[in-house]
Amino acid sequence: LFTTLKLAGIAAPICASLGLLISWLLARTQFVGQRAFEFAALLAFAIPGTVLGVSYILAFNVPPFELTGTGLIIVLCFVFRNLPVGVRGGTAAFKQLDPSLDEASIMLRASTATTLRRVVLPLLKPALVAALVYSFVRSMTTVSAVVFLVTAQTELATTYIIGRVGNGDYGVALAYCTVLIVFMSLITALVQRLVGERQLGRRQTGH
Repeated sequence: LFTTLKLAGIAAPICASLGLLISWLLARTQFVGQRAFEFAALLAFAIPGTVLGVSYILAFNVPPFELTGTGLIIVLCFVFRNLPVGVRGGTAAFKQLDPSLDEASIMLRASTATTLRRVVLPLLKPALVAALVYSFVRSMTTVSAVVFLVTAQTELATTYIIGRVGNGDYGVALAYCTVLIVFMSLITALVQRLVGERQLGRRQTGH
């Protein structure tokens, strides 16, 4: 259970941040191969989880990227499996924001990083919350994509539940399911509390 919480907690912020960055590139910039880049970013959602898990084993089972049996390969699987939702949510949110906001910030001599942090990101809180919550919940509950990637040291709650059911320990399996539901509800509430909601209004300044 704590292995699942740790790996999902690592993967969710990475997935949300990477998804918003890719959505910013797609919504605010123009470059050669943009359509192909967007297709590649969304492709993971169309691949079955079992195929994705086997592909990770084949890709990361030989040097120099020998990651099979580690927690890192599970985190990578979580990130790229859930990335399309963050990309689509972020792209939709960016398209609702007028580009003149970015231009006004740049005209006031703010850097691109400052514009993203002080102007754009506060207006993207709903998309950020959605990406964080979805990534975390999907990472906590995924089965098919990681069933071939877990080991005795990195066993996840979902694969453990399947093992208990296979052994006929339905009571233990149901208890674990209940604990997962409680944990995911608490983490979802915590994310919404920490990130907050989008607030629009005039900033108060001193005279």
